[in-house]
Amino acid sequence: VDGFNGLLAIHLMIINLILLIFHIDYSNSINIFLTLGQIFILFIFLLFNFPYAKIFFGDSGAYLFGSITALNVINTSILYENISPFFFSVLLFYLFFEVFFSFCRKIKMRKSPLKPDSLHLHMLIFYFLSKRNLKSSNYLVAIIINLTFLLFITPAIFLKEEALFCRYWFFFLIIIYLYIYNYLLKKKSNDENY
Repeated sequence: VDGFNGLLAIHLMIINLILLIFHIDYSNSINIFLTLGQIFILFIFLLFNFPYAKIFFGDSGAYLFGSITALNVINTSILYENISPFFFSVLLFYLFFEVFFSFCRKIKMRKSPLKPDSLHLHMLIFYFLSKRNLKSSNYLVAIIINLTFLLFITPAIFLKEEALFCRYWFFFLIIIYLYIYNYLLKKKSNDENY
């Protein structure tokens, strides 16, 4: 999802801030230190990437920070057994489902799932915003996606120990994602047909 100013960095900061709260609640000083370090690095990066980019993650940076965040989430899940594993699925929902859905969508379209295209959710939002001649479309995508993500994961944060709720919430997020995606795709198709 790296390609719009701040999109991935803000997303990873949200995930790590939530994990930091858990580490503080459980007084886990080593993980507090490690998570704070990652948040600090992401914050410094954001100073040069958002709202106007002077530097970029690139594929290597996205893979590096994605891997570190994944390890942090796995470690947190192992440490705090009372938190539902499905909560962590909700926490990583956007990153996971964007890649999974794109992979399946490309196979269905008989395209290589390893080649890029312009039909990702964040690109459809960008198209929708740029059609309204918004000069700030690039970084508005990051704000819209991350605020929506934060809004939708908030109930799961408060009910993180309720496995049944987190499980159903994860599937609810899939439905919401598909609805928004199909709505934006139809709007783009209608625009292109005129």
